[in-house]
Order: sequence, then C-alpha cells, then structure tokens
Amino acid sequence: MLGRLRIGPKLLLAPGVVLILLIVLSAGAYLGLLRQNQSLDNIVQQRAVRLKAAADLVASAHKAHTEIYQLLTWISGSFSAPRVDALVRDLHLRHAALDRQFAQLEMATQSSPAERRFVVQSQAAHAVYVKAMEDVIELAMADQSIAANAMAKAERAFDVVALRLEELARLEQSLSERAYADAESDFRILSTWMPIIVALSIALSLLVTMAVRNAMLKDVREIGAAAVDLAEGNLTVRQRVYGKDEIADTSRALDTSIRNLNTTLKTILASAQSIDRAARDIAQGNSALTRRSYTQAGTLEEAGGAARQLGVQVSEAATHAELAGQLAQCANSFAARGGNVVQRLVVTMASIRGSSRRVVEIVGVIDGLAVQTHMLALSAAVEAARAGEQGQGFAVVAGEVRTLAQRSTSAAQEIRLLMEESVAHIDNGTRSVEEAGGSMAEIVSTVRRVGDIISQIGDASAQQAQGVLGVQQAIVSLDQVTQQNLALVQQAAAAASSLQRQALYLSQAVAIFKLDEGAEPPDANRLAGSPRVVRLRLASVRS
Repeated sequence: MLGRLRIGPKLLLAPGVVLILLIVLSAGAYLGLLRQNQSLDNIVQQRAVRLKAAADLVASAHKAHTEIYQLLTWISGSFSAPRVDALVRDLHLRHAALDRQFAQLEMATQSSPAERRFVVQSQAAHAVYVKAMEDVIELAMADQSIAANAMAKAERAFDVVALRLEELARLEQSLSERAYADAESDFRILSTWMPIIVALSIALSLLVTMAVRNAMLKDVREIGAAAVDLAEGNLTVRQRVYGKDEIADTSRALDTSIRNLNTTLKTILASAQSIDRAARDIAQGNSALTRRSYTQAGTLEEAGGAARQLGVQVSEAATHAELAGQLAQCANSFAARGGNVVQRLVVTMASIRGSSRRVVEIVGVIDGLAVQTHMLALSAAVEAARAGEQGQGFAVVAGEVRTLAQRSTSAAQEIRLLMEESVAHIDNGTRSVEEAGGSMAEIVSTVRRVGDIISQIGDASAQQAQGVLGVQQAIVSLDQVTQQNLALVQQAAAAASSLQRQALYLSQAVAIFKLDEGAEPPDANRLAGSPRVVRLRLASVRS
C-alpha cells in the first residue's frame, strides 16, 4: 500500500492524518460548545425568562385580587368617590398589564405547543375573572349586599386563574430543569469522549509515522547495498526495491544504469578488438590514399585552367547583355513618348467631336427659328389679306420674310448634313487614333518586357561570373585541402599505431569488472548512432 505512494504523499501522510483528526476533534469540540451555548441560551434566554414571566403573572394576579377586596372595603367604609375611582382605574390598568403579559408570553411560546396551551388556558381563565370582577365593581357601586354574593363567583374564577398560572409555573420549572439536565449530559459526554479521541489520534498518527519510516528506510538500505556492490565492481546485481515512489524510481534507474554499464563495457571489449583490426586496415588504406591524392592534385590544376577561361567568356556575355539592356531602355523611352503623343491626339479628336456636335445642335436651333419665322410670315400674309388694300405693303414684306425663312431653313439643313458627315469622319478618325494608341501601348509593354528579360539575362550573367569565380576559389581550396590530406595521411598512420596501443590498455581496464555473462553485447554500429553515444562523443570533443 505505502509502496504505491510517492515520497511527497508519504511525508504528508502522517501530518495529514493528524490534521484530519485535529479537524474532526475541533469540529466535535465546536459542536459540543455550540450545543452547550444553545443549552445555556435556552436556560438563560428562554426558560428563565418564561419562568420569571409566569411568576410575575401569579404575583400580579394575587395583587389585583387583593385590590378587589380593598375596593369593597373602601366602598363599605364610605371613602371618597375620587379615591374609589382612582382604585378602580388602577385595577383596570393592572388587568390590562396582565393581558399584555399574557400576549407577550403567548408570542414567546409559539414554538412550544405545550407551553402555549397552558398560556392560552390561563389567558381564557383571566378573561373570565376580569368579567366577574367588573360585575362585582358594578354591583358594589349599586348595592353592597348583592356585591358580596357576586364576589363568590369572582373568587371561583380567580381560583381557576391561580390554578392555571401555577400549572404554567410548574411546567416552566420542569422545562428549565430538563434543559439543565440536557446541558449537563452533553458536558459529561464531551468531557468523556474528548480524551479518548485525542488518545486515538495520537496513537494513529504515531502508527502511520512508524509505518512510513520503516518503508522508506528499508528501500534506502536496499539501494545502499546495491551501490556498495557497484563500487566493488560487481555488475551482476539486480533491482531489489519495488514500488511507485521516488526511491523505487531511483532503484530502477540504478538497475538500468548497471545494465547499461554492463552492456557498455561488453561493447567496449568488442570495440577494442574491432579498433585493433580497423587500425591495421587504416594503415593499408593510407598508402592507397596517398596515390589518389597526387592524382587528384593534377586533375584540380587542369580544372582550374578551364574555370578561368570560362570566367572570361561569362564576363564578356554579361557586358553584351548590359549593352542590350541599355538599348532596350532607349527603345522603351521612345515608345513611351509615341504613346503619349497618340494619347494627346485621342484627347484632341474627342474635343473636336464634341465641338462638332455642339455646332449641329446650334444649326438645329437656327432651323427651328427659320420654321418659326416662316410661320410668322404666313400669319402676316393672312392678316394682310384680311386688311385688303391697306395691307398690300405689309403682305409684300411678309412674302420677303417667308422667302428668307425658306432660304435659312435650306441653308441650316445643308449645314446639318455637312456637320453630320464631319462628325462621322471625326468618329472614324477617333476610333483609328484609339486603335493606334492601343497598338502603341502594346509596343511600350513589349519593349518593357524585352528590357526586363535583357536585364534578367544580365543579372544571370553576373551571377554566373560570380559562380565561376566561386568555382575557381573552390578549386584552389580543394588543391590546398589535397595538400593537407597528404600531411594528414602521415598523421593517420601514426594515429593508427597509437590506436592499437590504446585498445590494448582499454581491454586491460575493463577486465577488473565482473560482467553479467547472460547479456549479449549490442551491435557496435547500432550503438554508435545512439543518442547517448553521440552525447559522449560531444563531451569528449568539448573536453
């Protein structure tokens, strides 16, 4: 059970148990105190108050009943009327105060049906007594002998009131004693169980603490024993701690480390043998590498000459491309100017067409005026005919005006026909100019694209020149690297001899460990690519 918990929950287990028990204990104590407070409040604020109220009612009732006899005495003794009236008013005030006390006590006993029943009965008996008392006072004022007989009825009513009030007082006394007994019982229970709960809490917390301590110490001792075996070179130990806490994780990690170390040492032994064989192969390959390095140096020298010649040719091509680009820019400028001229011509033709249409409109207005003049001449001729001989001169003038109007109409029609033909020719010219403008725009766009292509060719030629220069530099670097490789071949031969000696030393160093014979060493090639080996290589390089 404890082995499934982490160290943090284990360490918090005992304090957590103590805290839970402390909370339970505190809650129990709080509930006990709350119950004690409720009992005390019930005794002091309710039972004592109601008991006092019942006692006050009994005393007030006896006092009021005594004053009845005093009133009868004063009436028979021929006391003055003002004093008798004052005593009557005092009696009424006292009974009104009793009614208020009954009402307050009834409101206070709403939650207790038994108490309320006694209060209601006492209040009803008091009402009967008050009625009898008023009858006595009324009869006493009229005839004292009749009042004495009525007083017997009032006395019986008072006995009922006194009996009810005594029953209410005994009930309140009983309830007060019961509340005190309940409070005392709660205190005895609380004082008895609290020490028992405290003792059980302490015992349980100690038990949990010892269980956690023993479990953790056992696991730590097992890990310590495994570490001692590892320090002595024994790599055959296996996991001895089982669980899910941090100590078990550490034990599993230690076991994994031992397994990995066992595997690594076996790999080292196998690698030492492979290194010895590889060192001999390296020595044999060094001689072949020397011959190939000399051959490569001659080839690089020839490639350098060819690269220099190619660089000259690429530079000339870049220069020609630059000149072609400049010519394309000039052609683009000329084409752009031609396009602007055609555009202005289009605007001018549009303006002329607008003016021609305006002239046609004006001719139409003149034609309309001629028609109106002709109509006026006809009207004048008609009026002259009506006038007879007196209108002959006016008729001649009207005829001349009509003739001029007809000529104006004919001239306006001819001008309209000529302007319509002019507008048609202008429209045809405008369309031709617009087509020429579109052609010029296409020419400008084509020349611009040609210039862009020539510019791209120039950029590509420049980049090729830079690339050829880079190739030349790379060939020079390769030549230098080849010369360095020749020197490194000699160093590799010396390193191979040293590597054979180191492999021997490594085999002797691993021999001190006791390895697990059951595990097979991993493949050296697969291990060489593992992340851990890569990290080891990086660490060795940095050191």
